[in-house]
Amino acid sequence: MKLTLRLVLLAAVIGLGFWLWTVFFPGPEKVVLKKIAALAATATIGANDSNLIRAAKAANLAGFFAVDAQIILNVSDLPNRTFSGRAEIQETALAGFANIKVLNVRFLDANVRLGADKQTADVDCTGEVNAGDKKDFGVQELHFQFKKVDGAWLITRVETVKTLL
Repeated sequence: MKLTLRLVLLAAVIGLGFWLWTVFFPGPEKVVLKKIAALAATATIGANDSNLIRAAKAANLAGFFAVDAQIILNVSDLPNRTFSGRAEIQETALAGFANIKVLNVRFLDANVRLGADKQTADVDCTGEVNAGDKKDFGVQELHFQFKKVDGAWLITRVETVKTLL
């Protein structure tokens, strides 16, 4: 009876230890997925957000990107646009946040593929954006490239993906 109790307690301690390890030291895939979720939350603007909050969100949004990052947008019915560098990304976000009352951003079905060096990652996902009181969503397939820079996962490139519609 004592041996069985000790084995059960040992198994519980090992299980708890493993769980704590994964919570405090998540794998790179989980870290990148959390970054994608945090990016969406940062890009979401509420109707009651003050100009100061919007400016802070624009600065925080730029912090997700590497200094030399690029965003390449090729969306039907709109002119193609490329944003180069963290500063331009922040300026564009600040201008956009000032002119939009409400913006809801979500990234769905994110799929992470780590590079062989475990220092880069590619993420394919569906971006869903709802601006203002419109009931329909703008939906676009996106491809993110991440790179680990000084211990932090930063976005180096985002581009829209052409779909067959």
